[in-house]
Amino acid sequence: MLRHPWFESIDIDKLLEKSIEAPYKPTLSKDVLDVSNFDSSFTQEEAVVSVINQQKMRKINQNASAFTDF
Repeated sequence: MLRHPWFESIDIDKLLEKSIEAPYKPTLSKDVLDVSNFDSSFTQEEAVVSVINQQKMRKINQNASAFTDF
């Protein structure tokens, strides 16, 4: 896999030693809700929990108030 032409210009030994400087470092914010480093096509989507059965999700939402200040 590391013999792929895409890796040709990368020093694999330095990569494995984790001594290569990252070519891009995003600016980080202290705001945990900051999504400025993500493409707006993702951040404008409605957040949907898709791994939980809808019936179970309704039950969770009905009982959510029991976990306020938990």
